Amino acid sequence: MLAAVKGYYDGNQIVVNEDDRKNLNVGDEVVITILERFNRKKVETRAEKRRRLVDSDAFVISTGRTAEEIDEYVREMRSDDRR
Repeated sequence: MLAAVKGYYDGNQIVVNEDDRKNLNVGDEVVITILERFNRKKVETRAEKRRRLVDSDAFVISTGRTAEEIDEYVREMRSDDRR
């Protein structure tokens, strides 16, 4: 038997409408689909809010260099700076 029933979660168990429950017998296999989450909102951190509000890629101009090339450039600049 395949049936769709409407119900709610009361904190301990799933409660279904009495008319729908009459169609079920003890031991029947059921499938539960959770449609919405009302009480579990993810709290957004300050960093996540900033990332969402500010498009940091708009301020970056790509040079086309690889990470290794950039590291080598920074090493050269530091070695020249400390002489």
